[in-house]
Amino acid sequence: MLDTVKLCLTDWEISNSSRLIIQPASINYGTGELIADYPLWRNGRGEIQRGSKAYFNNELLNVDIKPFSSGGVQCFVHFSIPKLHNGENYYSVGKEGTQAVLKKVGKELKEAGIKTNIDNASLSRIDTFKNVITEEPFLSYSPLFSTLEASRKIRRDYGTTFLWSNTQQELCIYDKIAEMEKKKIDTAHYPAQTMRFEYRLLNKKKIEAVMGFSSVKEIPSNWGIVKEKFSKVWEKDIFNRSIEEIEILTSKQVKLLLELFRNENERSYIDRLFNFWGTYTAGRDFGIEPLKIAIREIEEEKGTDKETINKKVYRASKKLQEAQRKTQLILGKSNNKTMADLYRELQGKVCLN
Repeated sequence: MLDTVKLCLTDWEISNSSRLIIQPASINYGTGELIADYPLWRNGRGEIQRGSKAYFNNELLNVDIKPFSSGGVQCFVHFSIPKLHNGENYYSVGKEGTQAVLKKVGKELKEAGIKTNIDNASLSRIDTFKNVITEEPFLSYSPLFSTLEASRKIRRDYGTTFLWSNTQQELCIYDKIAEMEKKKIDTAHYPAQTMRFEYRLLNKKKIEAVMGFSSVKEIPSNWGIVKEKFSKVWEKDIFNRSIEEIEILTSKQVKLLLELFRNENERSYIDRLFNFWGTYTAGRDFGIEPLKIAIREIEEEKGTDKETINKKVYRASKKLQEAQRKTQLILGKSNNKTMADLYRELQGKVCLN
C-alpha cells in the first residue's frame, strides 16, 4: 500500500564517524564572502559543523540535512518501502512488512552515523498505491483519462502517465510495466497490463488533515485508515461520475470533432469522421450512444427536422455496429469496449477495497 515515504527526524545526533557528506558553502571570489553557510550540527567534541547542507545516499535510502533561511535545521530520510522489502517496488507490502522496513531504516541510519528513534519521526510525504491488472492495454484508456478532471487539481498528460496535482497532493496513473522497462528492469515475470494508481500526500500538514495522524509510530494502528483514504480520494476526485455522465462527456468530444468536419463539408461530415478516425475505432473509442447524442445535438442546432435526424442517427449507428460485427468475426472475439465500459472497469477495481 505504501511506496515512497519521506520522514522528518525529530531527534537525531551525528556521530564523529558518520558517513554524511557536507556540501561546503559557495564563496564569492571577489569579496571572499561565504554564501549559504549555516551551522548544521554540533559534533561529539562540541564543534559546530558548517556548510550549505549535508547528505548521505546508498541503494536503500537518501538522507538530506537542510538548513532553512527562517532558522533551524531538519534531517529528512527518503526511501521506498516495497523496494527495501522486496528489492523492487512492484508488489505492495503489508502492515508487518512495513514495520520491519522501518526498523531496517533505523538500523541503516545508525550504521551511517545518524542516531535517532525512527518511531518519533514525522511523515513529511507518503505515496500510497494500488496495482490494477487491466483488461486492455494502457493506451486504450488514454481517451478516458483525457476526459476526467479532478477538483482543484491541474491535469497533465505525459503519454503513459496521467497526473492530477496541486501543491499538497497528487493523483497519478501510469503504465507500471513501461516505467520498469525504461529503468532496464526485466518485466517478463510481471503481469503485462499493470496500471499503477498512486495517491501522494506532499507535506506533513496535508497528511495530518487527510489521514488524521503524521508520526511513524501511528502507522500500524491506522493501517486500515490509510487503505480507506486511498479508495475514497479516487472515488471522490476521479471516479465520481455515473456511466451516463461519462457518455455525455464523451459525446461532447465527438461533437467537437463532428463540427470540425461539418465546417469542411456539411453534407458528409459524419462519413468524413468515420474515414478519418476509422469506423470501428470511432465506435470503440467513443461508443455508439455518445456518437448518437453528438449527431442529434448538431442537427438540432442546424434546425434539421426530427425525421431526418433519426435517419442520420440510424445510418451512423448501423455503420458502427456493422464495423464492430466484422471486426469481431476477423478477431474471433468481441473487443468493443467503450469509454463507459473502461470507466466502469477501473472504477470497480480502484475504488473497491
